[in-house]
Amino acid sequence: MPDPTHILKGGFLHYDTPIGVLCLESMFPKPRGHVRNPRTYNFPVICSVVKGVDIPKLLFDPQPGLLQPFIDAAQQLEKDGVAAITGSCGFLARFQAELAAAVHIPVFVSSLLQLPLMRLMHGVSANIGILTASAQALTVDHFKNAASDINDYTIRGMEGYPEFWETIIEGKRNDFDMVKLEKEICHSAQELVTSGNLDALLLECTDLSAFSHHIQEKIGIPVYDINSLVEYVAYSVCRKRYL
Repeated sequence: MPDPTHILKGGFLHYDTPIGVLCLESMFPKPRGHVRNPRTYNFPVICSVVKGVDIPKLLFDPQPGLLQPFIDAAQQLEKDGVAAITGSCGFLARFQAELAAAVHIPVFVSSLLQLPLMRLMHGVSANIGILTASAQALTVDHFKNAASDINDYTIRGMEGYPEFWETIIEGKRNDFDMVKLEKEICHSAQELVTSGNLDALLLECTDLSAFSHHIQEKIGIPVYDINSLVEYVAYSVCRKRYL
């Protein structure tokens, strides 16, 4: 009889893969730093695109039928062998509870899930801000599903910034000008930090993460995003050997 401690289990599509990503359908660039860019992390990440669900549908027209395709994709990622599941859009927070209940591995589909921890770390009197793709589309339900209260945070969206809005939100064109986009995102972050007298900033939108270093250089306070959460969970599900 073989020693069970010597058996490496098979039957999966992916091995040693800590993170699977539930993705919206989009064709704009995903620069390094984006959750969908394979060079963002020092570990493998598998992307699963949910066909037919784009950013406008999720943000501005979230019909009840949107949930099931994400459940199906999450269950397939689990079957294929990933150790945890995240999302390519912070607005997937509306499905956090249902997706977590549908699989047997950790699910963290939005950077908003970090808000309770941020509040504990920075204290009850700290001013915490959220830079989001659309302040209009971010609702009480998103915060409720992230165990938070929308009224506890200062929120600013990317409305009024044409390079961001025309490419990422409206999908009018697939290419964007990185210099213009960086200036828009950093300007919005600076405005938020100044108006809210912030102690910490959370980037709700995964498309902002590629610019997190530039943002922090401008504002000089802690910046949290989907990548800080991905790194944390990946560390938890694939521990390194110390001895």
